[in-house]
Amino acid sequence: MNSGIPHGAICSAEQIVSRIQVYVFQDDAPPAVASSFGVSTQRTSVLVKVEDQHGHHGWGEIWSGHPAFGAYHRASILEHLLAPRALGQPLASIPALTADLEAGMIPMLRLAGEAGPLAHTLAGLDCALWDMAARARGVPLYRLLGGQARRLPVYASGVSPSISRAGLDALRERGFRAFKFKAALKDERALDDLERNVAGLARGESAMIDANCGWDMDGALRALTRIRALPLQWVEEPIGPERPASEWLALRQGGHRLAGGENLLTLEAFRTAFAWLDVVQPDLGKWGGISKVLPLAREVLASGRRYCPHAFGSHVGAALAAHVLSAAGGDGVLELDANPNPLRTLAAPAFPAPVNGHITLDDEPGIGIDPDPEALRPYLKRHAVIER
Repeated sequence: MNSGIPHGAICSAEQIVSRIQVYVFQDDAPPAVASSFGVSTQRTSVLVKVEDQHGHHGWGEIWSGHPAFGAYHRASILEHLLAPRALGQPLASIPALTADLEAGMIPMLRLAGEAGPLAHTLAGLDCALWDMAARARGVPLYRLLGGQARRLPVYASGVSPSISRAGLDALRERGFRAFKFKAALKDERALDDLERNVAGLARGESAMIDANCGWDMDGALRALTRIRALPLQWVEEPIGPERPASEWLALRQGGHRLAGGENLLTLEAFRTAFAWLDVVQPDLGKWGGISKVLPLAREVLASGRRYCPHAFGSHVGAALAAHVLSAAGGDGVLELDANPNPLRTLAAPAFPAPVNGHITLDDEPGIGIDPDPEALRPYLKRHAVIER
């Protein structure tokens, strides 16, 4: 299948990786965000900056959502294993470079079982390389990837099912018209709250729910039976991705479209999940980066499913997801974390705000935003520079 992603001379023949920086930021007092796996008491952000010998640069984000200490492990993998291998490498083909780096990590994968952290770190580095390639050419990333500017629908993510009417109105004032509510919480009233809030949505608004893998099979069946009549865009990860196919297929008969993919780590796992997923949600900072996610997104669309990227970090990750969604096409919606998070807003405050449920990317080179590490200095916990 022709993925449409450029595999040839993306950058000039002599362009090489000359410098890599990794930043770990941590907020120890964020507003509480409850989910099925508990209440987050810390938030982290791992950003990677790559530079070539001509001064061009690019940014990526390495997933580090939970637990917080995992951020430091991923930063160490980049600093000590991947970055030294990447330095001096030519950038004529980013997919080829990323594949070579991945192949070089096979001993660590075998001996230490580091599939997840390795995938996350490679993905963030790959995204930074693509951002740099677009900036070097002076074009927005979506255009380098073969896309055109278009209005992208967005939704507010991480919304508590017990949010008040005033809270929902505040999200509306911020430009949102779609809302993803948390589900599978320990509070038995969560489904009551969910039904109330979904029933109260205005004309033209929509909802989806995310269980964060929090139900077992019996709990998922009971919950989906109860909310069968709710007009949801999708039900996300009602059970874990490690559960057998038979359970996912059984839940698919419950009347709701199923979504997932943020926790899958191989192309084969995504293709297998096509049997039960209606909405496929890879995260650019968790698996594959742009080199693998964009071809997957086009495969998803060709199969008649929706591509809706997962993004729940800083504006860097959200911007990368927006550009890939714009390039991929389709009717997918962009996830935007609706919770207060200084690691997001201080890092790159220029990310476009939603207007009537949509954002529009501009023509700035690359992802269109530049994080400001100085603005985040109070949260900076680690900074490493790896250069030739």
